[in-house]
Amino acid sequence: MQQDPKNTQTGRLEPHTLLMRRYLILRTIGQGGMGAVYQAQDTKRHTFCAIKEMSLSMVPPPEREQAVKNFLTEAKMLLALKHSNLPGVTGYFTVGPRHFLVMEYIEGLTLDEYLARNNAPFSEARVSDWAQQLCDVLTYLHSQHPPIIFRDIKPGNIMLMRDNHVKLIDFGIARFFRHSISQDTQLLGTPGYAPPEQYGKAQTDERSDVYSLAMTLFQLMTNTLSEKGFGLTDVHSMYPDISLPVARALEKATALAPKDRYQSVEAFRRALFSDNTFLFESGEQAETAEELAELCARFSDEAADYLFTGEIETWLQKIGSANLARQTRNIRALHSDPDEAVDEFLHAVLGPNVRIRTGSGKQSTVTRSSPPRTDIPVAPPPHQSGEYRNSQEWTSRRPSPAIRVPQIVVEPLTLDFGAVYPGISGPLVLAITDTSGVHGTVATDEPWIQLDETSFDGISTLINVQVNSSLLRSATHYSGSITVMPDEEDEEQDITVKVEVDVLGRTGAYPDSGINGQNRAAAAGNRYLEEEDEAAVMASASGKPMSMDPPQNDVASISPRNKAHYEKYSAKYGEQTGGGSNAAYNGWEPLQASPLQRQRLQRGLTVFSSFMLASLFYTVLSQVPFLTHQSLLPPNPWFIVVLLGIVPAATLGALVVNWSRTWGMRNTIYRTCTGLSTALLVLTFCELAWQLLFQGHAPALQLFVMLLAAALGSVTGISPLVSARIINGVDWPLNRARWLVIGVWIASGGLLGFLLTIGFALSIFTFFGVLVGSLIALALVMCVDQL
Repeated sequence: MQQDPKNTQTGRLEPHTLLMRRYLILRTIGQGGMGAVYQAQDTKRHTFCAIKEMSLSMVPPPEREQAVKNFLTEAKMLLALKHSNLPGVTGYFTVGPRHFLVMEYIEGLTLDEYLARNNAPFSEARVSDWAQQLCDVLTYLHSQHPPIIFRDIKPGNIMLMRDNHVKLIDFGIARFFRHSISQDTQLLGTPGYAPPEQYGKAQTDERSDVYSLAMTLFQLMTNTLSEKGFGLTDVHSMYPDISLPVARALEKATALAPKDRYQSVEAFRRALFSDNTFLFESGEQAETAEELAELCARFSDEAADYLFTGEIETWLQKIGSANLARQTRNIRALHSDPDEAVDEFLHAVLGPNVRIRTGSGKQSTVTRSSPPRTDIPVAPPPHQSGEYRNSQEWTSRRPSPAIRVPQIVVEPLTLDFGAVYPGISGPLVLAITDTSGVHGTVATDEPWIQLDETSFDGISTLINVQVNSSLLRSATHYSGSITVMPDEEDEEQDITVKVEVDVLGRTGAYPDSGINGQNRAAAAGNRYLEEEDEAAVMASASGKPMSMDPPQNDVASISPRNKAHYEKYSAKYGEQTGGGSNAAYNGWEPLQASPLQRQRLQRGLTVFSSFMLASLFYTVLSQVPFLTHQSLLPPNPWFIVVLLGIVPAATLGALVVNWSRTWGMRNTIYRTCTGLSTALLVLTFCELAWQLLFQGHAPALQLFVMLLAAALGSVTGISPLVSARIINGVDWPLNRARWLVIGVWIASGGLLGFLLTIGFALSIFTFFGVLVGSLIALALVMCVDQL
């Protein structure tokens, strides 16, 4: 592609343009006067990314040099930002007069698009969750040194993902156009959202973002926004659905003078959603646990949602009810039935003998001994004018059928990846939900379909599905399937999800020249910075399927001799698997294993690999020259080295069998750390139990048991579910008492290392055990700390 190198207008990059001999432009996502965004494929990582281009067309020529300097300075700053509500930035580069930022590609729609689809305002309760996330990320930006002002908050710059998670987009562009001190924001902001000072010569600060955030929330809750004038007045009287506290907070946040607004996002957050208030969709609020229990009894269905999403637990922690929060967490873990969980929560708050007054005035009593009873009024459902559901105990409001029929919902039933280039595709999300909770397994017979989870448990589970088309035949359409298997006896409950993909032809060697015809030598002089460890998985764009017929097996064309073999194997093993839709994997399958059997076989192979690699470490250590003439078994203190060495060896063995290119560097590090930690923990307890029960007898059997314990511990630790729970379990206290948690964690690791050596006399090996245990704990806690 030939372009005028002096042309600085954005949005002119055509599909298949190659930047930096790495980023292949696929399409233009968005384009404006201040920049353009492209979807591109990272040919090095085989993932999709977003490329943002900075425009100089609206910048006066004397100020372009300063604008470029600002771009380079701010690009480096963006690379250092790590927050769950910001897209990840992995690099930046300059090609001639064009400047680009490499960012995470986010799949989803903006809140502006959702608002248009909804064609009605969102409820205050729904907007409140988004507001909390936006306050979190703005507080993070404002806490940087110097503070980072977003300056263009609006629904169109907020992306909503499938899991109700929001991300601020167009962040890089918002910081690229600060021309001078006197015109800090002249080209920034959107009418209706930007504060008055953003149109004059005043500097913007945190209060400018407070104004824009308030206007954004107002539009989401009213589906209206005036682009004339500034500020909000009489919000509650004009829109009664907005509660009075929220309306007052919006009015103060949009005051014309910055000094009259909230001086920080945190102050605005406290006014919007007081930490001592729990809001229901009806507008009723609770300030104490007892008031919350009353609302939960009146609105049990809504309460069940809050209970299972963890919102009640989080609120109880905020108001200082730590014990009740722990009980709530246990209730959520032990009860899959929503009504039973709500009932148990009411017991925990109000006592075991609480009475409930139904809609008709009758009372239901739970016959347990307890302190004085409390009456709770219960509003009847809208569709019910008589008694509330029934007049029995409120702990048995829900009928108890003999057999529970799961209302499992799997969406979508077809995953169409569209046209993809050879390699690892971006993920599509498979959602498995059941209002009463469900657990089971997910499997596929196709080796080119990759799942990040093979099990589901709970009300809702999201599974990322990717396609590895690197080994598939190009220019071919493929079909496969994923089987969702609830843990029920009836196999008819199994649900099949169809997977479709079109593999494009492999790209040939790219010319050295990229955009503007620059050669390799010129490209080598470009500025480029990237974090190699950021291997985040990007979402792919879905295109229309290609109209290509798959190759078919023509039995008639087989020679008579080969046809005899074909008929022989067909009679023995059945027809070939794969067929035309899976041409790369045509052939017979002698194993004839079901998806569940394949999953169990994979787990067994993982344990075997972990056990054998740990055994290999012992064998290699025993062949060290100065150790060949002595046994490494107890009571030899070198057995401590054996125990400490089989921990990483077993973890490596488990990773070798399960590792996938879809993991990325970060996921691999996470699973390695959790695998090491669980292997050390299980091994320590097994060693203590052995010393307690057998007191060092049967050393050969002891070695076998320790090898098996390390293998089982490491396999458990690298599993996706366990690894995620460990990471989340460490992350929660780490965010609240960082240095204390780090110190306690390292001390705990050292204690495990010491306990591993408790069957031996104190020596240098004891110190070695403490050191290794501390290092494993430090690796895990620092890994989580970098989240």
